[in-house]
This record gives sequence, structure tokens and C-alpha cells, in this order.
Amino acid sequence: MSDQFVFALSGDYGYINQIETTAKSIFYYHHNAKIYIINKDIPQEWFGNINNRIRAIGGQLVNVKLDGNMLSDEHVSQPQINEMSYGRIMIPDLIPEDRVLYLDSDIVVDHELSELFNLDLGDAPIAAVPDLLYDGNFNSGVLLFNMPKLKENPHIVQEMLEAGNNDQLAEGDQSVLNAFFDDTYYHLPLKYNYAIGYDFLCQYYPAYDHDYFKKTAETVGQIIHFTSPTKPWEQFSFGRDRNKWWQYHDLEWSEICASAPLPAIFDYQEVGQLLIHTNSENVEAIEQLVTALPNWTFNVVAWTNTGDHLNRLIKYQNFHLYPSAVHPVTDKLIEQAAAYLDINYGAKDNDFIKKFQATGKPILSFDDVNSDVKEAINYQSFPSNDVQTMIMTIQNLREN
Repeated sequence: MSDQFVFALSGDYGYINQIETTAKSIFYYHHNAKIYIINKDIPQEWFGNINNRIRAIGGQLVNVKLDGNMLSDEHVSQPQINEMSYGRIMIPDLIPEDRVLYLDSDIVVDHELSELFNLDLGDAPIAAVPDLLYDGNFNSGVLLFNMPKLKENPHIVQEMLEAGNNDQLAEGDQSVLNAFFDDTYYHLPLKYNYAIGYDFLCQYYPAYDHDYFKKTAETVGQIIHFTSPTKPWEQFSFGRDRNKWWQYHDLEWSEICASAPLPAIFDYQEVGQLLIHTNSENVEAIEQLVTALPNWTFNVVAWTNTGDHLNRLIKYQNFHLYPSAVHPVTDKLIEQAAAYLDINYGAKDNDFIKKFQATGKPILSFDDVNSDVKEAINYQSFPSNDVQTMIMTIQNLREN
């Protein structure tokens, strides 16, 4: 097998930011990769600009152009997806390689993938990861194409495109691929399509869970897939590893070529993290605390969407908001926090506060917003007009 690993992405110019982020993550671990970009409208200058930068490490982007009308009759099932998702179906006709790894562009590669590329697929035409939520199906966001086997049927692409004209398809091209390869695909382990975008769905609609949280907690993803309609590049998103996407997005091509460390996400030197859970926008002295402690990260979580009073505070680099938070995210925030600030008005989530209290780490509050755990040994409360003492107490946490 060739030492050059071959990848394929498919999308239009409206998704160029995401395509480039996925490509950066690929080249970060596979300098000499060849990536075919199936598209209808991405300017040639974009390809030339990047190829000029990665030529020295043996990398290459290939511009694969489709007629803009070629996929116009294909059925698309979800608003965040367009007809270019059917580009993956056309790979056997478009790409003259023996083995091709297709990736959706809401994916980042987070590990070197030689083990995956060198798998013995036997007679399987494709390899995929079984879907975490829908038994009997595979998720088509990651597909390893065994091209010689696929091309035993020279009409396979045309047959699949014709099947895609059916407006009753529940999952668009994914339904087509499952219909054609359900009994013959090679089952890959979850680490190759670590689909963590279902966090919100499985927490708030437990009937979908199917041990989703258990399976993802036990897996270290090598290919991370942000499957939900809320994506990490939006102002707010609900799932895990949001910062991971931004690290690959923020890489310069020169850093990729030099194998530089992944960049830091924020522009301040963090000395510690503080956690707040709130059901209200009214949080005592929050802006005063955030501005007085610019090297402390303030993580504010809520089980619902948040309003403008809190949303506007994300103008401060050290203030991070997690609306509609999910348990894998909050569990990690509890683990990382140096202290909990029990400073919100309104109803308290006492179970959440007790979970933090059980860690033994400090809980700091003001007298007029105390919760039911105020008698705990690690609970400390200050007069409501004494913000300065809380600030000094937090500063002292670093020394201790």
C-alpha cells in the first residue's frame, strides 16, 4: 500500500472554513496526505494558496469539480446539510485511488491514522462505524472506500444517485449508503467516528441514549465528529471538545509544516478556573469579578439557553458560557474548577452544588444568595457588598 494516505472531503464555498479546518487537522498528522476536495464553486486560488504552503512536506489538495446541477435532484433530509453531501457517493467515479478515507467537514482528525488505512478489509466494499443511536445503521460521516471491490459494479454510483432521488429518505444519502452496504460493510471501532454531537439529544431525550454516554466516555476519539445541528464554530454549542475544533482552525499552515504544538485558544495566562451554575441571568457581581480577575476563567453553565445579560459578557476572554449544558461537559468543568461561586439569584440546582461540595473544593457565596448547602465545611459566605474580600479569597486560592 502507498505511503501517501488519500482523503476526500465534499462541500461548497459556503463551508470553506470548515473544509479548511478538517484539512488542517489531516495534514497536521499526515504531512504527505493527498486530499481530494469534491466541490462545485471553490475558487482555484484557494487550492493554489494552500498547495504552495504544503508542497514542501509532500501534501496536496486536489480540486475535483462537479457540475452545479449534477446533484440537484438528490434528497436532503436535514437543514444543516445540502446536496454536496452526495459527493461521497460519487467517489468511486471521481477519484482514481485504491483506498480513500472520506470525512465529513464537521470533523477533525486528532491522531495519526496509519492503523486505519492499513486494515485488511477483505471483501468489504466500505468500512464505517455503526451508528451510536440507530441500531443496524452506520454513520456515513467517516467512510473508508475499498475501491477495487466497489468498482466490481461499474454502475454503483449511478444506482446510488438514482436511489437518492427518493424524497422519503429519512437520512438522505446516509440512508442510500446503508441500503446498499448494510450487510457488507466492515465494522470500525468508535474511535474512528467519535460522534459526540449527540450529547444534547441524549441528555434531554433519554430514550435516544442507548448507552451513548457510557460508550463515548470509554473511547478516546481519533476522528472527532460534531454530529449535532449546533456546531463548535457557532457562538454557542452544546457538546464536548468545542476547543479542539478551534485549535485546528487556528493553526497556521506554517505551524502545520513545522509540526508546531496546537495553539492556545485564549489570549490570557490562566491561573485557575471558577464554576457557576445558574437558572437566572441575575448573578451577583459577576462582571465586577470577571474584570477584577482577568487571569481566572469563569465558566458559567445553565440547563437552558441564556439571555443577553449573560451573553454579552463573552466579550471578556476569561468568561465562558455553556448554555443547555450536558453532563460530560459539566463533569469536566467540576473536575477542573478550583472553586464554585454560588452567586446566582433565583432557583438553585442543589444537586449540582452538592456534587461540587463533595469534591471538598471551596464554595464561595454572598449572604443574600446562599444555597441549601451553606452549612457545609467548605462553604464560605461574604456580606453582599463585600466583593473585594471574595476577590482576595479567589486570588489566595492560587497560592494555596
